[in-house]
Amino acid sequence: MFTMDDLLEIAIKMEKNAGAVYIRAAEKINHKELKSMLKWMAGEETSHVLWFADLKNKFSLEIDEADLKEMAPQVLQDMIGEKTLSLEDVDFNKIKTVSKLLETFIYFENDTIMFYELLKMFIQDAKVLNGLKQIIIEEKKHIKELKTMMSSLSDKEI
Repeated sequence: MFTMDDLLEIAIKMEKNAGAVYIRAAEKINHKELKSMLKWMAGEETSHVLWFADLKNKFSLEIDEADLKEMAPQVLQDMIGEKTLSLEDVDFNKIKTVSKLLETFIYFENDTIMFYELLKMFIQDAKVLNGLKQIIIEEKKHIKELKTMMSSLSDKEI
């Protein structure tokens, strides 16, 4: 069973993980624009971690925990299936091209958005909901930037 606290903790871990992976990738890539974009995305993920941590610590979310405990596991399972919501399971040693790396990041960003859409279902506080919607917009911007970068780079090796 999940509580809202559990879901927020998952969001924090996802954002921390993504930021760390983007930094590690930026350290290994020589392409100046891609390196810069990955560092920017890592910074965005750090700001998302702070937002979720603040939310977890300060807000009393007015949700029916009983409904959440009943609905969240099945909704989460339906949304993500076998996905792990984590870049930790990706074997980056097997990724040899920039386009495959960016494709992996796009996939993760899409999973993140799906998870946040789940969170939206349980948030009633307008300020919190607006903050989460802003994070979803930022995650969508990450995807747009990744796709733009992918289309501008040939299938270069990492």
